[in-house]
Amino acid sequence: RVIYLANIPLRLQLPPRPNDLKELCFRTYPRAGKLEIKRVLQLVYGLDVEKVHTMNMDAKKKFNPRKKYFYRTASYKKCYVYLKRPISLSKDLFPLNLF
Repeated sequence: RVIYLANIPLRLQLPPRPNDLKELCFRTYPRAGKLEIKRVLQLVYGLDVEKVHTMNMDAKKKFNPRKKYFYRTASYKKCYVYLKRPISLSKDLFPLNLF
């Protein structure tokens, strides 16, 4: 049996506390779907995902005062993943001691 996975970059946003996490927040590209995100987290990372909520974040318009022009940041999709069982993150993941 062959399982094809989408190449989805998921960047974990820093949670407020590292212990007993039931909700995780990720940033990914805007075309990623809920089922693709859920499938990648279950098969690659071994997480028991209950549900996934997503929202598209539009690009922001910013001004560069030195070169005197406007530019836009990249748009992204923010996804909240709710887990069936809570997990704990290791403090070694965050070397700057932000917790």
